[in-house]
Amino acid sequence: MTVIRVGTSVSQSGLYARQGQQALQGVRLWVDDTNTDGGLFIPELHHSVALQLIAYDDHSRRHDIEQLTERLISDDGVDFLIGPYSSGLAYAAATIAEAHQKVLWNHGGSSDATMRQGFRWSVHLPTPASGYFAGLFSCLRSQGVGAGAIAIVQRPRGTFSTEVAAGVRQSAEQSGFPALPAFFYPAEPDNAGQIAALAEALAAAHPAVIIAIGRYEDDVALLRQLAKLAFDAVVAAVAAPMQEFRRDLQVLANGCVGPSQWEAGPQAAVDVGPSSATFIARFRERFGQIPDYPAAQSYAAGLILQRCVALAGSCRDADLRAAADTLSCRTFYGDFRLDAVSGRQVGHKTVLVQWQAGEKKVIWPAEVAEAGLSWPNH
Repeated sequence: MTVIRVGTSVSQSGLYARQGQQALQGVRLWVDDTNTDGGLFIPELHHSVALQLIAYDDHSRRHDIEQLTERLISDDGVDFLIGPYSSGLAYAAATIAEAHQKVLWNHGGSSDATMRQGFRWSVHLPTPASGYFAGLFSCLRSQGVGAGAIAIVQRPRGTFSTEVAAGVRQSAEQSGFPALPAFFYPAEPDNAGQIAALAEALAAAHPAVIIAIGRYEDDVALLRQLAKLAFDAVVAAVAAPMQEFRRDLQVLANGCVGPSQWEAGPQAAVDVGPSSATFIARFRERFGQIPDYPAAQSYAAGLILQRCVALAGSCRDADLRAAADTLSCRTFYGDFRLDAVSGRQVGHKTVLVQWQAGEKKVIWPAEVAEAGLSWPNH
């Protein structure tokens, strides 16, 4: 073996391009860092081997990800298969990988459906979608926000939005925050008239908390419309953790809360790979920008893969999958541990962030918080 082929198909165009581009940068950086360190050490060979990255653009389309995943496995013969960004695309890729008994290192698909499906050959890194806002209501209670009604705005279809909304509704009602009947985004995110009407309906319902669970464009459009209205709800959105959220909304981003799979704030000590500070410095040097969670989680997929090779002693898929089952470790991305029965990721937890005076601050959990929650009644 003179080279190890790492394959990925990830959106460089289309709906998920902004996240997919960062995800590919994360994989590229892991490959570059590994090769700079002398390559990937393979215990059964007793030496290190250089990595070669093969990457395709899936154009944010399910049909393309299916064809390209097949191509990576059957034609390119990749040794390692790193998944795409987006729950729907990850599910499609996992289906192809399963048929070939090829391990898919899933960093970008957090849908519970993908983890519930029982894909034996998928290794999941993200917190499942239903747990995205798990800490929100504890955070609100700790900061003195009374138990008023919550309004959930979600996509009319798609597993990710549905699962996040179901998790929010359950957590809210367990915490004494009654949930209003669901609000839905229009099918097309650029329908300004329908978004404006949606914002007015939300404000008229007088919720204590508004939670937006749409595509990036949905959430940004809704925030722009809400800013034109008078209301005093805490606003949370799944799009909020991206740096572009602040660049697109400017001062309108201030006060918005969001769940993030990773942030560059205070981190516990790691036992695999670089620290957050080192990762951020390398990423900025290589790509000239601050990384968001899509880049962190794809880089972390490489680190987990690398650790599994060390444990398994080989690059064989069956050995790597068995190693992942027993692995418990912490990278700069957070903890990694799979549920022994379902294969769900149970070690990693999301954090909550809020934009405050133009800066993104971790506000929950308390042990890593950089600031308290800022909300209208303070």
